Amino acid sequence: MASVKNSNADDGKKASESSTKTSGGGGYHYFHDQANRGTAPAAKPVRLSEAEAAALSLKLEGSGGSGLSSWNTAGTWEERTHTKWAEKRISELLVTGDAIAETDVARVLLTSAKKIEGDATVVMVRGKPRHGFDFSLTLTFECVFKEKSKEDVTDDDDGTDEAFTTIKGTVKVPEASRDVLEDENVDFVCDVDEKKQERRSKEALAVSLVKKSLEPVLLRAFGVLDAELKLRAES
Repeated sequence: MASVKNSNADDGKKASESSTKTSGGGGYHYFHDQANRGTAPAAKPVRLSEAEAAALSLKLEGSGGSGLSSWNTAGTWEERTHTKWAEKRISELLVTGDAIAETDVARVLLTSAKKIEGDATVVMVRGKPRHGFDFSLTLTFECVFKEKSKEDVTDDDDGTDEAFTTIKGTVKVPEASRDVLEDENVDFVCDVDEKKQERRSKEALAVSLVKKSLEPVLLRAFGVLDAELKLRAES
């Protein structure tokens, strides 16, 4: 009597064997090794020359000055960040060492851009660059009074500059952006860091000088930043 092979059983056996072969990590590398029976050379890292590295960087980052990355030659959408550059420029434009206000009795200058948070970007939309920035700033200032008052003079006063009163304070600017620049209106809060009862009048004068003089300084800095960012977007 002729025997009949059970095809279903054979299929199950083959599936089981296949499962056993691939269960130990069957993937691209497994099948690659199986196909080449170990004859394919192992992949090894290759060090690029400086010229090759520069060419690859240019290919990845741009397309020869068009403003678009090589993968986006159609120019549909692309965003690039210029935040680090903008943070540095804001500090350079505001902290110059020059007085932002000076009267017969006092001189005010910004001493640091203590904190800068936000971003500056260039967005390519259908091949056209659109730039923008939006930051919040924390600045520090000093107001140095040119003449000594009775409260500044002590018995051991030697007449040196250290005897002149210096008021230190902080300015917080919640928004530094193109919108602020277009509106020509900058909101900020100014206050003295360490208040002392005996110099209250000088502290009030220092804050008043900052409030009267700072806005045009900020608008001028934001205008320069905006113009330079536009040039970077178009280059």
